Amino acid sequence: MCLPILRNLLPQRPDLKVIITSATIEAERFSRFFRHRDRAAPIIEVSGRMFPVEVRYRPAGELQSELDADWPKRIVETLAEFHDQPFGDVLVFLPTEYLILETAKLLRGTNFPGDPEPAEVVPLYARLSAKEQQRVFEPHVRRRIVLATNVAESSLTVPGIRYVIDTGIARVSRYSSRSRMQRLPIERISQASADQRRSEEHTSELQSHHDLVC
Repeated sequence: MCLPILRNLLPQRPDLKVIITSATIEAERFSRFFRHRDRAAPIIEVSGRMFPVEVRYRPAGELQSELDADWPKRIVETLAEFHDQPFGDVLVFLPTEYLILETAKLLRGTNFPGDPEPAEVVPLYARLSAKEQQRVFEPHVRRRIVLATNVAESSLTVPGIRYVIDTGIARVSRYSSRSRMQRLPIERISQASADQRRSEEHTSELQSHHDLVC
């Protein structure tokens, strides 16, 4: 809602500079949107590190909806596919705190073949204290499984991740003009969000989708 206001304000305030940053922004579209006096807004591109990414999809089975999925069970099944993969930490995207906690219960004590110790399970969601969220940055020796909401997509980058399991859904903030209230429905994520989740610092990826949601 603020972008049209900014576009109208800029010609009146030549001293005001607006910088929009994003890893997945449609740069050309925004440049045209902020065009002034037949001049498009400048685009400055900073390239990040790029790694080859392998993407795998799991079959839909009999599911009719993302909400019908037994995600904790499906995450456990998907992690079994890592048993023949090189050692590395895993980032799992789940839509809610409840599903993170339920999945964590099933995963505690999980020992991958060849690992000397069980994997460390680290929840990550917005309602955790800052100290608890900082756990993902602490040095560790054991394999780590980070169970996160989309806070790991937009607010911070989890270091050391080699594999990503993505449910393809998230709780998204929506404003209802009818009820004049903010809602938090669970929805499929966009392709841009999916690309953001997998591309930041990950060298290999295994995505868990019950259909091609991305």
